[in-house]
Amino acid sequence: MSNTGSELPVANRLARSVAVLGVGNRLRGDDAIGCIVCDELRKERIPGSRDSGGPVPDARILDSSTPRSHLDGDRFLPDGVFVLDCGNTPENYVQPIADRKPGRILVVDCCDFGAGPGEYRLFTRPQIEQLSYGLMSTHTLPLTLTIEMLSLETKATIELLGIQPKGIEFGVDLSAPVRSALPAVVELVKQWARESQAKA
Repeated sequence: MSNTGSELPVANRLARSVAVLGVGNRLRGDDAIGCIVCDELRKERIPGSRDSGGPVPDARILDSSTPRSHLDGDRFLPDGVFVLDCGNTPENYVQPIADRKPGRILVVDCCDFGAGPGEYRLFTRPQIEQLSYGLMSTHTLPLTLTIEMLSLETKATIELLGIQPKGIEFGVDLSAPVRSALPAVVELVKQWARESQAKA
């Protein structure tokens, strides 16, 4: 049974101001992009970290692919920022996210918004609500529903960084357009995190 964080010691439920949530299925081509962005954020410190040298060890806080949580991993990230790989069941992590009291949340996921493969766009909450449920996600529940749950539990400002996929077939890697966009997507997430710390 996966750990949803409800049994975590109170001392580990640290308040944070900014959350970056990767959503996706690593087995379905471009649908893995949200999870891979989390991987990339673990490789190097986001500018602003008190300790800015060297690579970052695995900094997963919660990961749907493992039965245990790694809440101490975020000590390598800047103050006020935590990264969470939600896999393809982000609805399972609503309470652990709420426990950390983020003021701003960025959800990173592939979604079809009618652009060219590899194009990405930052959607505000009103724009997210205008997107249809079927358009948004390939996951267990519509991503719009998970975002609504997060909003009710956290009262946070929530945005979606959507990346247009080329294909989400099982057993394939990222497409060339999405892989080419990955560095720019990661940089955009870092910029969002820096700017959001001041707003949270």
